[in-house]
Amino acid sequence: MGYEKAAHLYDLFDTKENIEFFYHYASEAGEILDIGAGTGRIAIPLAERGVKVICIEPSPAMRAQFEKKLSARPDISKNIELVPGDAMSFNLNRTFAAAFLSGTFDHFLDDGERLASLKNIGKHLKPNGKLIFDVFLGLMKDSPLSPAGKVVKGDTEYRRFVGDTILPDEKMEVILVFETYKAGKLVERIEEQSVVGIIHRQRLHNLLEKSECEVKKEYGNYDFTEYREGDSLLIIESVKKR
Repeated sequence: MGYEKAAHLYDLFDTKENIEFFYHYASEAGEILDIGAGTGRIAIPLAERGVKVICIEPSPAMRAQFEKKLSARPDISKNIELVPGDAMSFNLNRTFAAAFLSGTFDHFLDDGERLASLKNIGKHLKPNGKLIFDVFLGLMKDSPLSPAGKVVKGDTEYRRFVGDTILPDEKMEVILVFETYKAGKLVERIEEQSVVGIIHRQRLHNLLEKSECEVKKEYGNYDFTEYREGDSLLIIESVKKR
């Protein structure tokens, strides 16, 4: 998934301002299914506001970071349930009014994985239940390993580098390098490699149609700005037809 060795650094660099966006939907539903919940970066702030969040996360490393946070927050433990599993195969034997996929869809590598995931999520949605997810459409070019963030905490500095290589069959290899410096000295270097899938908007619409979900709204940012052709980020609000 890209952070198996560097899960402890994930929150430092995932700084997307999307909590309020997802809270908009979570507050309506009261209870949310968060698939690919990662370290709980979205789930925990929602739980702090009284939303019940059922979290699905396949990565043991990410779950460990999530559980570490929860162990320090017994005040919200009643609002969060963390379940090992992936989007294609998790089974909770119940349905929800809304579900989230944030930073996850790109990890489905082909239409088979995408459709299987969408159908399985659909099984966990009530009629007219909402699926809200984001996908990056601007993943279509090679780029050399380049600086992609720096965070300073006391005498410790964290640096991230990202490089992309386009592969056959609409896939892309992503290389992430993390460097940790203490008092100016390099003390840790971690390299992660992962493969993500490239998808176009129209095919995404087709897959949603096959999974009996209807696109209701599309945004190009987490401030509810309407999506415009050419935007690199696509956020979809879809509804289960029945």
